[in-house]
This record gives sequence, structure tokens and C-alpha cells, in this order.
Amino acid sequence: MRNKVIYNIKNPDLLLSQFISLTKKYKYSCLLNSNPSSENQPKEYNTFSIMLALDKIDLIESNHNSFKKLKKFHIHKKDWMFGYLSYDLKNENTNLYSKNIDNISHSNLSFFVPKYLFILKGDNLTIESYESKENLVEFYKKINNIKPVKSEKVKYDLLQRESKDIYLKKINMIKKHIQNGDIYEMNYCQEFFNENANCSPQDIYKRLNLLAQSPFSCFLNLRNINIMCASPERFLKKTGSNILSQPIKGTSRRSEDPKEDIFLFEKLSKSVKDKTENVMIVDLVRNDLSMTAEKSSVKVDDLCSVYPFNQVYQMISTVSSKIDLTKYTFSDVLETNFPMGSMTGAPKHSAMRIIEKFEATKRGLFSGSVGYIDPDGDFDFNVIIRSIIYDSAKKYLSVSVGGAITNKSIDIEEYQECLTKATLMFNALNFNFDD
Repeated sequence: MRNKVIYNIKNPDLLLSQFISLTKKYKYSCLLNSNPSSENQPKEYNTFSIMLALDKIDLIESNHNSFKKLKKFHIHKKDWMFGYLSYDLKNENTNLYSKNIDNISHSNLSFFVPKYLFILKGDNLTIESYESKENLVEFYKKINNIKPVKSEKVKYDLLQRESKDIYLKKINMIKKHIQNGDIYEMNYCQEFFNENANCSPQDIYKRLNLLAQSPFSCFLNLRNINIMCASPERFLKKTGSNILSQPIKGTSRRSEDPKEDIFLFEKLSKSVKDKTENVMIVDLVRNDLSMTAEKSSVKVDDLCSVYPFNQVYQMISTVSSKIDLTKYTFSDVLETNFPMGSMTGAPKHSAMRIIEKFEATKRGLFSGSVGYIDPDGDFDFNVIIRSIIYDSAKKYLSVSVGGAITNKSIDIEEYQECLTKATLMFNALNFNFDD
């Protein structure tokens, strides 16, 4: 059993800065940050303010039968686990595959059991470890002595994987698949990249988080893999038998002009196109959740509500269910719902097949998920969007963005929506995109 010590925290922003600096000393770390001080998010989103998993006791990495291995690993360890689910997990249980460019070295699934666990809820910081309480007290003293260091403002140039003209042509080709009845909706993504980037992932995450203040922000470092994420979207949360999914479909920029900002909010709230996209994905999520749910327990708790974030408005729905615990476990819920419908389309299998046809790179970690699984099998996972991904071994830096394509999509508007989403990451990298 892990030992625990508890401290009262007066300055959570300072603690966050100290945590980010601390991760530089370890090859394995996962920081989950709900940005509780931000006023631009629903308060019910998260049950904690900050979680930090530090150092590695044990590790699971898998490219085959991954969900079964994850379940077995959890049964054996009965401990906290932090890590990611890659989008390419889809290939394990389907006849899908990808021949696209893959520039990030990663497994389909990777989770580590942390040596140290920090959980900030309100003003209380709990530190857990198998080390003695005396050692934990000394460790916290060292953390408390970490002085904030101002990060350098470094500019990173990015290349566009495909040109604007190619993007626009592909949107219209995807629409032909929709008109032919192959799919109703498809999420199409494009990549911006740098093949020789020397960077401090922690410094980039600091800037990204400061700009976004998102409820599912995270910094994940697994050896060479670095995910700097400012996600506004939850994939799935399990609490006992309760399952919660909060898909996003519908994005609008915000304005510093109050009148225009209100106009943009109302425009998104009334958008038939965005509501149609959102409802399609809600139906998909309902179907996915029903595979492990108690009879008649799948419910739509909130449909097409628009929430403000620092740089964008997002249309979010909330779907819930109760897992049938007599038949299914946490890993069954993850497996039957992954990958998330908001990043695929409908029908899901057909959309994923056509995605591979049109996208120029493997998604890999992008549109996958980062999160934790606790000793009881409860979990919370985000959607890896609004993210910067870095392979420190290859010095490869990647930013991907996408959007939902329907029959009502207008190619140039979809392109502009992608750039609206990408602006956050571009600003964090001090990159000026000249379209």
C-alpha cells in the first residue's frame, strides 16, 4: 500500500510551475491539468485540479492484443497507471491498416505505474508513494524549493504536409463518398511539422497551457515521446459503474470585441451544420456505449451546448451510461468506444477506412487519448487534439488539426476552421503561418 502525506497549497499556479520543472529530471512523467482557475469551463468537468505521475515502477507497451494485455497488467498490479492510447489501436481489432508516413516512434498503447503520485484537489495536495512518509516529506521540501524559471521564447518553423489546393480538392472528394452513401460524416486531418527541432517540451507546454487554459490539458513524457496537449475534450470517464462521454463537434473562433464575441457565440449556437455534425456523433457514441451498458441506461444528458474557452467556442454534448459490471470491465469500455467518434465519423468503420485513403500521414498519437486508470479500474481520458507532439530521438515535431466533413461542408470554410484550431499551437511555437 502506498504511503500518503497531505499538504495545504496556497499557490496552485506556483505548484504547477514546479511540477513542470520537476518533469525535466525524469524519463517518465504524466501531468494532467484541469486548469481549475480558468473561468471558461464547466465546473463539473473534473474531480481534481492537478495530477502528476512521476518516475516509473513498471511499464506496459503493446502493439498486439493491447486491451487484453492492459486488463491483465491492471489485474496483476492493482495500481495507478498513466499513459496513452494511440489511434492505431483501431488496426488491432479490425481489418484496417495504414501505409501512410509515420514519423513518431511509438507503441499502440503505453502505460507506466508511477513511483510518485501527486493529486491536488482544491487546496489539498496528496502525495502517494511506496517510499516512507519521511522520504515523501523530504521530497516535497525539494519540490517546494524549485524556483520558477522564465522559459526562452523560441521560434519553430513548420512545414505544411499538403498544400491548400490539395486540401480543398480532397474535401470535395470526401463529399462524393458522402453523396454516394459510403459515410455520413468524416473527420479529416492535416499535419504541420518540423523534421529537425531541438526543443524543451516543458517550455512549450507552459506556453501552450497559458494560452489555452483547457480542462483536459496534459504533458506526457515517455522516454522519447512528448505530448503537449491543450485538449478541451473528454473521451471517456468511468466512476464506479457510471460512464461519461463528452464529444465535441462545432468550433468557432472568439473575438476581443465583446459584441462580435457574442455574435460568434450565437452563430455557433444556431448553426444547423454544426448541430447536425454533433448529433451524428452523439448517436455514434450512444451506440458504442450500449455495447457494455446496462439495458436502457444510455442517456443524452446535454445536447449541443456551446461553451467558451480562451480562444474558441466549442459545441459539446454529454452522453452517459451504466456499465454492466456482471459482464464487462474498464478495458471493455475503452475497447468498444475507441477510437472516439468525434475523431472518426459515421459509420465509424467506413469513416476510418476512408480516412486512411485521404490523409497523408499516420495519425499515431494524434486523435488518440491520454489519461489514467486507478487501482479500482476507474479512469479518465481526454482526446489528443490541440496538441504538439515531439519525438526527441528523431527531433520530429508535429501539429495536426482536423474537422468534420459533411455534405453541407464548404471546402474553404473547413480549411479556415483548421487554421483557427491550429492558431493555438502556432502561437505556442511562435510560428507565423503565411497562407
